[in-house]
Amino acid sequence: MGRWVEKSVDDLPPSSVEALRTAMRQEHVPDDWFNDLAWIMAQESEGKVDVHNPSSSARGLFQLTRVNYSLNPHGAASFGDAVDECRGGIRYIKQRYHTAREARAFWQAHHHY
Repeated sequence: MGRWVEKSVDDLPPSSVEALRTAMRQEHVPDDWFNDLAWIMAQESEGKVDVHNPSSSARGLFQLTRVNYSLNPHGAASFGDAVDECRGGIRYIKQRYHTAREARAFWQAHHHY
């Protein structure tokens, strides 16, 4: 197994960064979540919309698995819409970790979340 290499938030596509900011407003999360959410998105998808994990059902900017597709505003139909993919990721993080900081801490410890 290869060694994990941290991906830089600076390399995220500007359109994905803007989608994240829009989704944060729509999901009513604090502005101070941005850095942690962007970092998670960089690790999970490098900011590539509707990216598919070849070894699982994980998809999208935040790599939701099939069991969590319903967290997207339009379920699986949300894939391909960057704002919807971010909203699904935010909802997952709120549900499982309560804060983006906690989600990032878990990711850093386990290299997934």
